[in-house]
Amino acid sequence: MSVIDIAKSHFENLGTQSIEVPEWKDEDGKPTVLYWNPITLSEKNKLLRKSDNLNDVSLLADVLLMKALDKDGNKVFKAEDKLALMHKTDPDVLTRISTIMVQAPSIDELKKNKINT
Repeated sequence: MSVIDIAKSHFENLGTQSIEVPEWKDEDGKPTVLYWNPITLSEKNKLLRKSDNLNDVSLLADVLLMKALDKDGNKVFKAEDKLALMHKTDPDVLTRISTIMVQAPSIDELKKNKINT
């Protein structure tokens, strides 16, 4: 197996990740669960091109727009949700979620996902 095949296999095996957001409870009081597939270099490039200033926190909202999925794999947010994400949500929660979405999963997270699948 070539190195590129090994690298591609590794990425494919990362699988779908998820995070519970206890601050965002549904009508039954259950925390919202967001799902996402690991971010690609191409997606990171798109995010970075959106802003010429890496300190532009609107990138955090862009991460959620780009990556957040429901349990069925459908996008959770639409482009028109960006203003609400920017002005009407807790910035600490948004920061926590988007930061996790752009990081590589830890070994413990990968093991947990293998157990849950």
